[in-house]
Amino acid sequence: MTKEPKIYVLYVGVQGIRSEDIAYFVTEITKRIAPENIEGEIIVIPTQQPNTRIECINPKYITDAELVQKHTETMKELNENLQHQLEQLKQDNNG
Repeated sequence: MTKEPKIYVLYVGVQGIRSEDIAYFVTEITKRIAPENIEGEIIVIPTQQPNTRIECINPKYITDAELVQKHTETMKELNENLQHQLEQLKQDNNG
């Protein structure tokens, strides 16, 4: 059985960040969670929202309850790691 490749969409909230710092912020947060923490393709989308989140698009429709649970847990872990890295990046830039 081959693994289905996953596509991860990282929505980076850039609200309140100076326009000249957005590219740096997006690059840094992307580097901190990829590629060693994620297997698959990452699409990064800066948004004018205050929240940053990561979502997974699996090209294969999942119906098995065990796979759905595993997927849910993986996404929760990724989002927790993302929030931790965001806090670290903010501390690094303010300290």
